[in-house]
Amino acid sequence: MAFSARTLDGESFQGANLAGKPVVFWFWAPWCPKCISEAPAVKAATATFGEVAFVGVAGLDTEAAMKEFVQMTRTGDITHLADVKGAVWTKLGVSQQSTFVFMKPDGSTTKVSGPLDQDALDGHVRRLLGR
Repeated sequence: MAFSARTLDGESFQGANLAGKPVVFWFWAPWCPKCISEAPAVKAATATFGEVAFVGVAGLDTEAAMKEFVQMTRTGDITHLADVKGAVWTKLGVSQQSTFVFMKPDGSTTKVSGPLDQDALDGHVRRLLGR
C-alpha cells in the first residue's frame, strides 16, 4: 500500500512498511460517538491479535482534537495517522467514519462500516487471519 502520512506523534509513516502483513485500518473522527464507543474494542483487539498491525486514521478535524481523542480513549499504544486532508481516506475509498478496512498480506481489502463491538471486530480480524 503505497502512501505516506504523518503520525499524531509527528513521525513519518510509510504505508509500504505494511506490505505482507495483515492490517486493520480504523478510520475515525474525534467528534464521532460511534468511534468513541469502538475504542475499547480496538484497544482489546490489538492486545489479542499481536500479529496484526492496527492503524488508526484520524480525519475530519484538527490535530489537537485528534490528540484529545487518543488521550480520552486511551488508545495511544496504537499508531494513529493525522490525515487532516483526507489523503489516506481517499486512497482506501473511505467516505465516512467509523469505517474499518481489513487488509490481507496480499493487499486485498474488505471495508466494513461501524460501529463494531468487540465480538464483531474480533470476528472480522479472525477472518482476516483465515481463522
